[in-house]
Order: sequence, then structure tokens, then C-alpha cells
Amino acid sequence: MYEKDAKGRETPGLEDYLAAVRQRKWLILLCGVLALVLAILFTTTRTATYTASARVLVNPTAVGSTNGSLVRPVLEREREVIDSNAVAERAAEQLSLGQSGRALLENLDVFFVDNSDALEIQYVSSDPELAQTVVNAFAEQYVTRRVEQAVDLDQNTINELQQKIDEIDAQVADLDQQISTAAEERSRLLQLELDASAITDQITSFRTSISSLLADRRVTRNDLADAQLSERTRIAPAEVLEFASVPEVPNGFSDRILQIVGLLFGLGAGVGLAFVLHRLDRTARESGDVELALGANVLASIPQFGVGNRAGNAAVVMLAGGRSAKVQRARESFRRLRSAVQFLGTSRDADTYLVTSARPAEGKSTISVNLAAALAQGGAKVCLINADLRRPTVERMLGVPNVRGLSSWLNDNSITDIMVPVDGTPGLVLVPSGPPPANPGELLATGGLSELLDELSTQFDVVIVDAPPVLSAADASAIAPHVDGTLIVVDSRRTDTDTLLRVRGELERTGGRLLGAVLNRDSSDGGPRLGRDRYAYERVSAARATQ
Repeated sequence: MYEKDAKGRETPGLEDYLAAVRQRKWLILLCGVLALVLAILFTTTRTATYTASARVLVNPTAVGSTNGSLVRPVLEREREVIDSNAVAERAAEQLSLGQSGRALLENLDVFFVDNSDALEIQYVSSDPELAQTVVNAFAEQYVTRRVEQAVDLDQNTINELQQKIDEIDAQVADLDQQISTAAEERSRLLQLELDASAITDQITSFRTSISSLLADRRVTRNDLADAQLSERTRIAPAEVLEFASVPEVPNGFSDRILQIVGLLFGLGAGVGLAFVLHRLDRTARESGDVELALGANVLASIPQFGVGNRAGNAAVVMLAGGRSAKVQRARESFRRLRSAVQFLGTSRDADTYLVTSARPAEGKSTISVNLAAALAQGGAKVCLINADLRRPTVERMLGVPNVRGLSSWLNDNSITDIMVPVDGTPGLVLVPSGPPPANPGELLATGGLSELLDELSTQFDVVIVDAPPVLSAADASAIAPHVDGTLIVVDSRRTDTDTLLRVRGELERTGGRLLGAVLNRDSSDGGPRLGRDRYAYERVSAARATQ
């Protein structure tokens, strides 16, 4: 039920949501089934992929250091190294899969591990064993490459120090040779009693240089010993913390979860679509809609019958022997309609009624016959006139021959035997429509019908006229001024409020008196929902019908 908010706008309430779901439950179910089918097709046709994951630890190393000290690794740079062509080509060569390193990199990702110097390598493939093999190859080749860099650095350092020591030894040997030569020359000069002081100074200089070189060699030897010790005790610059195992669970959600999500999404979309259609739908489904459009009260709501009670004589539930709960509810609804009509008769001094509808197939003839039967069963003398000269159906429902009737009397009012008693229902007589006339509209517009109604109203307690739909022919508008009141039958499944406004305007234009409406095929009560809408007497009545 739409309610006004603070600004006067209509806002939907819980009842509107429930009504939209109830009235379009098959649409919601269809949306859910369609979404479920699409989800099943997706899960059966998609290619499952698997992700294998390995972890490597990056330790400090002297590679890149300017002073030979250990440097903490820059993880962003090491991540790029793993994701580089250099490592990829090494992995491709190890695997011998016939794929290039660049092709392997397309499905490779490297992630940081929080609060550590570790990196996680992931590889995605439709083959779980291939994913494991590739990611382990990348981890191994990265570690091997980093170890090789550290080994090369250590070896180069040792080689450089050893080369420096060899150079110093060569220089010392050369200086020793020069000292020996200079000493011989000094001995010769002394034997000749010549001055040898210059040579003596030269020898002293050579010995000073040798002392300096020997000091450098001791320092270099210490550095070499340190380098060799560092090589032997060096921490691995990288290591594999965790090799990948064969992944068993595919990526993403499981097929069952995807199908459940698809079903729920479809149902949700169906509910949303149902509510949108409900807001856009102007069908008069509830009594409030009908009363607002017609400006008259809804006298009764008639529920839908069973499959066997929709047409022909089975549609006259007041005379049929149906035993179902639906038929029992329908009978009680017609009895409530009878009470409403009897109240109108006493409160508004009415005894002739026109029963019509807006459009064909809305159930006005079924309502007319059942109302007449209910009034007759209540003890009233009832005359039912079939004024639908175009498509008469009342005779077929009551099993009455349509030899002569209203059209016969309107053409010749000297005819007197047009009333036919209805078998099994004392107090109910029918005036059939008679042979189809060529001009039904002009025939009903004459004053003869008014004279007939005046005469019948003196013989019967209630006179009911079943007329064609208001908007399909002018017949009902021609009859409306000659009766005490008009009852409009509204089909809750198809009659919209705009149509009812046109019906109201047509009756007001012709001077008809609108007394009320009958909401036909009403499903707003929900039937036996949770057993709360079934009155106990319905079950009792159905049980007695079986005895």
C-alpha cells in the first residue's frame, strides 16, 4: 500500500513489495532459472587455471657494495630481476619446454612478503604440474644467479689480492737484485780506494723501498686471508624458502558457489524487475485502486476458481457441486456480494441492477448468474435478463434454450412467454437474449426495455441485467439510465485504472447511477497461505459436500 511521505510523495511499503513478489512469482522464478542456466554454462565451458607459488629469501650481499661490506637487498630491484628476461631465459633453458622466456613471463607474478626480505613467485597455468615446474625453475634460477654473482665477487677479490701480492714479490725480488749489483759495484770502488758514498746511499734507498713493499705485502696477505675466510663462511645471498607443490584447487570460486551466486543474482534481479513492473503497472489489483478510480465501493472480491470452474455451467459455482476449498471460498464471496446488494436495496431503494464491465472476458456474465442464484437461494424472487445481444453466454451457463427472449419482446412486445424458470433454483427466472438482432444497440435504446424493467420490478424482488462491456459497445450506456444502479465487474488481472476512469466518465455522461464494483479473480488474499486465510467453515463445507 503506497503511503504519503512528509513531502506528499508516494512511497512503497512492505505490502507493495510482497504484492509485487506474489503477483510476479513466476517472473522471479524464470529470472532465477535463467541466471542459474547461464552460471552452469559458464562453469562447464570455462577453463580452470591453477596457481603454483614458491618463496625465496634474499639475504644481504657485498655485490654492488663500494667497500666490500654486506648490503641489505633492495627488494623492488630483486623483484624486477626475477621478472626479467635474464632469469626467464635460464628457466626456459632448464625446462626445455619449447617456450621462450618472454612467453613464460606472461603468466608470472612476483609479490612482496610482508615484514620480511622474502619474495613470493606465482605462476598460473591450466596444467597444475606445469605451474609447479615453472615456478620452481624460476626460484632455482634466481637463487643460482644471485649465488653466482656473490661467488664471482669473492673470487675476483681473492684474485686481485693474490695478484697484488705477486706484484709486490716481483718488485722485492727486483730490488734485491739491484741491491746485489750495487753492493758489488761498491766493493770494487772501495778496492780502488774511490768514493762509494753514492752507491751506499742508493743501496739504502733500495732497502727502504723493500721494507715498504714488505709492509704492503703483510697487509695484502691479511686482506687475502680475510677474503678467503669470508668466502668459506659466506651466507648464501639467496635461498629457496619454500618450493611449490602441485596445486589441487583451481583459481576463483568453485562451480557450486558460482551457480548459487548466479541463482541468487537472478532471483534478486527478478524481484527488482517485478517491483519495477509493479510500480509501472496500472492494473486495478486491489480494492483501493478500484474505489479510487470509480468513486464507488467494492461490494465483494471474488477469488479465482479452479480450472474446471471457469466456463460453461461449471462457472455457476452457486449451483455446481464443487467440493474444493477454492469453490467454497467463491461461494462465500458471492454470499457476501448478495448481502451487499440486499443492503443497497434497502438503503438506496434499488431493485433493478445493471451488471457490466469495461472490456470483454472480465467475468461479468459469471458474476451476474452467480449473484442471481445467490439471491434466489436467499429467498428472493429474482429475474435475470440477458441483455448481451451480441455475445450471449448466460443461457449456456444455466442450460436454458435461447429460442426467444429479450430481442423477441423488444421487436414485438405482445410476446409474453419470454421468461424461463431455472431448474433446481426456485425463485430464479431467466429472460434469454433471444435471436441475435441486426441492430442490438438501436433495439436496446428504445423505450421498450424501460417498460419491461418497470413491469418486472413489480413481479420480482430483484431484477439483474447482464449487459455488454461499456467500452466495447454502447448497449450498457443505453441501459444504465433505466435501472436503479450499475455494478461494474473489474478483472484484477487485466483492468487498469485508466480504463475504469473511462467507464466512470461514460456512465456519468449517460446519467447512469454507479452503485459499486465487484473485484473478480482477486488473488490478493493469497489463498491458504500459512493456513491463516482459510476460514474453518470452508473445510467444514467441503467435507459435507463429500458426504
